[in-house]
Amino acid sequence: MPAAPSTADGLLARLGPTAHPLYWVCGVHLLLAFLLFDPKPFLGGDNYWYMLLGESLRSGDGYRDLWLPAMPPHTRYPPVYPAALALLGFVANAPLLFKLFSAACTTGIAALAFLLANERTGDRQLAVMAGLLVGAAPIVVEYSHWVLSEPLFTFLSMMALFAFTRDGDGKNPKTLAIGTVAVILASLTRSAGYPLILAVVIAFAVRRRWKQCAIFFGVVVIALGAWWLRNKMAVSGDLPYSQWIMFRDPYNPELGTVTMGEMVARFWFNFKRYTLAILPQSVAGRDVTGSVAGLYGVVLAVPIIIAAFRNIKRPRVVELYFIFYMGLILLWPEAWGDQRLLLPVLPVAILLMLEGLAWLARLVAKTDQRTALATFVAAVALVAVAAFGNVRIMSSAVDCTRQYWRGDRFACYPVPATDFINVASWASQGTPTGSVVINRKPQIFYWYARRRGDNYPYSTNPDSILNFMNNQGASYVVVDRWSATTYRFLVPAIQANTQLFGLAHQEGDPPTFLLTYRPGGGR
Repeated sequence: MPAAPSTADGLLARLGPTAHPLYWVCGVHLLLAFLLFDPKPFLGGDNYWYMLLGESLRSGDGYRDLWLPAMPPHTRYPPVYPAALALLGFVANAPLLFKLFSAACTTGIAALAFLLANERTGDRQLAVMAGLLVGAAPIVVEYSHWVLSEPLFTFLSMMALFAFTRDGDGKNPKTLAIGTVAVILASLTRSAGYPLILAVVIAFAVRRRWKQCAIFFGVVVIALGAWWLRNKMAVSGDLPYSQWIMFRDPYNPELGTVTMGEMVARFWFNFKRYTLAILPQSVAGRDVTGSVAGLYGVVLAVPIIIAAFRNIKRPRVVELYFIFYMGLILLWPEAWGDQRLLLPVLPVAILLMLEGLAWLARLVAKTDQRTALATFVAAVALVAVAAFGNVRIMSSAVDCTRQYWRGDRFACYPVPATDFINVASWASQGTPTGSVVINRKPQIFYWYARRRGDNYPYSTNPDSILNFMNNQGASYVVVDRWSATTYRFLVPAIQANTQLFGLAHQEGDPPTFLLTYRPGGGR
C-alpha cells in the first residue's frame, strides 16, 4: 500500500506552478544533457543502421538494409524507432535532429521516474529524489545524445509501468489502453520488450483479472504477430537474437554454442559484472572502477534486491519487469555486457533502490521523521555522486563540442575512426558507382561513401573470406586500424592471397587502406 504523504507535500502545494517537482527534475536533466551534448554521431554501427533504416522507410524502399548489396528486408530491429527517425527525416535527415529526439525521450524518462515513484509510494520527497537520480545518472545523460533505440524504448516502458501501476487491476479502460499501446510500441522498438509483456500478464493473473489479461494478451499477440509473420516471410539471412545469445562468443561463432553448464556460468559472471562494475558506473560515471566500484555496487544492489523480492508473494508489474529483464540480460553473451543493456531497466532499479533504502531505514529508525530524514540524506548523497560523475567529464566534453562547432567534424574521434571515415569519403568520389566494399563497419561506410558492402566473416579460414567476397561481388576491401577483428580474420586472408589485391587509397600514418580486389589477380 502507498505510504503516507511526506510533510514536504504541504510546502510543495504552496509553491507556484513553476516550482512543481517535474520542472526541477526535467530541468536538471536538460541542463546536464546540454552541457555534455555531443553533436557528432556515435561511432557504434547501430546508430548509422537505425538512420539508414529510417532513410529506407522514408524513401519508399520499404524496411530494408540499404547498405547491403542485395538490400534484403531487415528483420533484426523492430520498426518503431526507425519509423520515428523516418518522420523526423522529412524535417532534416540530420543526426543532430535525431539526437534532440533522444534528449526529449530521456527527459521524459526522468519525469516518468518521478511520477512512477510518487504513484507507488505516495512519498513526494522520495519521488523527487528518484526523478533527480534518474535524470542525473551519467548513463542516462550520455544516451540523451546518442541516436539509439534505448531512450525511446525506456520511455515507452516507463509509460507502460506507470499506467499499470496507476491502475494495477486494469479496471479503467483508458489506462488499460494506454498501457497496452505503450507495451506494444516498446516491444516493436526493441525485442527486449518481451519481459514487459510477461510481467503484465503475470501481474494480471496474480490478481485474477482474467478479462483484462485476455484483452491485453490478445491485442499484443495480434500486433506483434504481424511483425513476426512479416519476418518469417522475409528472406534476410540475418540470425535472430535467440540464436546470437547461444553463441559462446558472437564475434567468433566458430567456437560454437554454449552448454547448460556454460549458461549457468555466464549468468553468474554477468551478475557479478553488472553488480560490481556496470551498475555503479551507470550511476556514478564510467571512470569509477576497481574496489570503489565494487563496494558502491554492493551498496546499490542490496536495497534493489530487497525491494524487488520483498513482495514476491503478490508481485506488481514493476518488480516482475525488473526480475524478468535482468534475467534476460544476465544470459546474454559476456562480450555484450554493457551499460546499454542496463539502461532500459535502470530507472526501475533506482526506484527499487530508494524503496529498499526507505525500508531499511524503517528497521533502524524509531520514528517516521527519522526514517524520512535518513532516506532523504541517503538519496541526496546518491544524487550528488551521480551529478559529480557528469561534472568530472564536463570540461573535456565542452572542449570537444567547441572544436566541433568551430569546424572540426572529427573532434575527439579516435584517429583510426577518422581515417576510416576519410577513406569512405574518398570512396564516394574515387570508386565507380555500384562498387561493393567489404569492411568492418559497413553501415558507417555506406553513410559517408554511398557504396554498399558487408562485414567480412569472422573466420580464420582465408578461403571462407574470399568465397564470401566473391559471392558479394566485392571489388574493394578496407583494412582498418579500428577493430581488432580486422587483424584477426581479414588481414591473414589478404596476406595469403596478395596477388588478388592492389592499393587504391590510403589515409593516416600508420595507414588505413582501401584495396582493390580482383578474383583473377590484383595490380
